[in-house]
Amino acid sequence: MNTLREELLKKQEEVDLELFEKIRTNPKPDPLDLWALSPERFVEWRKLNDFPILLNHFDTTLLLFQEWKAVHNLTNDILIANGELTPFLENKKLSKDKTLYLTRQTNDSKTRTFVAYKKIEGEKKDFGTTFNFEVIQPFTSYLDWLNLRGKKQEILKINSRHAPESDYEKVFIHADVYAAKSDFELLKMGGINIPVNGFGILFRGKNLEFVNLCGLKLKGTIYFGDLGNLSCSYCACDNWEAEDFSMASLRLEHCSLSNFTLKNSKIQQWTFYDTEVSGDFFNVKLSFINIYGGSFRPILQDCSLLDVSIKTDKTIEDNNYYAYKPLIGFWPSLTVTSPQRPSKLLRISVGSRYR
Repeated sequence: MNTLREELLKKQEEVDLELFEKIRTNPKPDPLDLWALSPERFVEWRKLNDFPILLNHFDTTLLLFQEWKAVHNLTNDILIANGELTPFLENKKLSKDKTLYLTRQTNDSKTRTFVAYKKIEGEKKDFGTTFNFEVIQPFTSYLDWLNLRGKKQEILKINSRHAPESDYEKVFIHADVYAAKSDFELLKMGGINIPVNGFGILFRGKNLEFVNLCGLKLKGTIYFGDLGNLSCSYCACDNWEAEDFSMASLRLEHCSLSNFTLKNSKIQQWTFYDTEVSGDFFNVKLSFINIYGGSFRPILQDCSLLDVSIKTDKTIEDNNYYAYKPLIGFWPSLTVTSPQRPSKLLRISVGSRYR
């Protein structure tokens, strides 16, 4: 590693640590401060602040949540220490085998846990680094466990908003609208221009869960780099405004993305998994887009589509009737296996255009 890069990384670490110490005990920091944190320290901040509150909220509001934890020898502390909650909650994707594995990874005296789809054990090498893996315990996700008992639960149940459709919007899930005090408020990181550095690289990318991203403004070409990319799970992403915008490789899972205004823009390699999408797309090029379940129903005007696929995952609900209906009407070349039921895979031909 050259000296200049070493100095740059050292300075980034100093700035990151200083910011973390500044907001460590602040339960509602400025959204820009949260965006500026590194992915690792952003998770550390959440472990200290809103993750414990969120899981206590789930204890009192989610059906049989405490029983599910007891059956699988899981605790809130274990979930928080993992740093990512979604794998414990969601249905296991695209798999009949519903077993998950809480796994410990160790390398260079650093230890972390993560949820794996298959059993990973022993020593493995990657780019010259040796990793040791140990299965802590197998378990079944909360929603899969409920399904086995014939029950369902809505995780991102948004039923209360303050100052909706404004930069100051607050979003609450599982709120008791008849009580004086609302329930869990999603962490606010929206209502601003999405921050980028001087090179147009997202500053900083992260994995966002249970975050209020409503009213986010998107403009210009946004790149991902070594500062991290962006994925969102169980987030409120309503009222996004994007114009003259281009960004690749965004993943939205179990999100609400209503009233999305997208003009004169280009998006590619986006994945909408179990996500509700509505709004107005005008003069937009959509390339290599994957839609799994959920509901994709924006109004498309003068848009071009290249390799847009609507796929199914039996573990999630598919309400894409309103997506199939207009697309099939405008592209007779589309393949549908049954006239009564949309196919498992719908692919729009190269160069197709919607007017």
